[in-house]
Amino acid sequence: MPTLFEVVDDPTFPRGPFGTDQLYAGVEQGRVQERDYWAALADARPDLDIGLLMRTRLAVREEVKAMLATVGGRVRVVALTNDMAHWFGPQWMDRFPEFTRFDLLLEAARSGVLKPDPAVFRWALAHLKEPAAKCLFVDDLPSNLAGAKAVGMNVELFDVTDPAGSVRRILDRVGIPPSNGTRRVFRP
Repeated sequence: MPTLFEVVDDPTFPRGPFGTDQLYAGVEQGRVQERDYWAALADARPDLDIGLLMRTRLAVREEVKAMLATVGGRVRVVALTNDMAHWFGPQWMDRFPEFTRFDLLLEAARSGVLKPDPAVFRWALAHLKEPAAKCLFVDDLPSNLAGAKAVGMNVELFDVTDPAGSVRRILDRVGIPPSNGTRRVFRP
């Protein structure tokens, strides 16, 4: 999904990874949870309804929709989100039809531990019933990648400033060439 930083058309809205935002840098480094970042922004900007912005402005990126269509049936696709229900309600997966392309949806908040804590990745692996070395974890926060890497998962940064490049790197990592070939190979 695009970040709110990309879809809110208010010049006074923070820029997150697209500008200088010290508090968001804490999110990227794992010192601040995203939920806490948005709560602090809501406190500082009572004119903004962050939850409403998320529910009305966020949608799955076109590049990601195309990638899901490409990988469907060729690799397992699993979502590990921290707390989508906090922003979108308990039926959050129904808001995005793209989630029907996923093999499994996991919400870390249900485990009692959030990313980037390595414990949540162990929890996810238990649900996946896959060894960590066979998994590629993709996230837009470097701190979350560190948590996955700590338990032995392969990782790939989804660079929100280059979605198309990120998708190309992900497809390459799972062994699907740009020509949309039929190989089913994961290269850690």
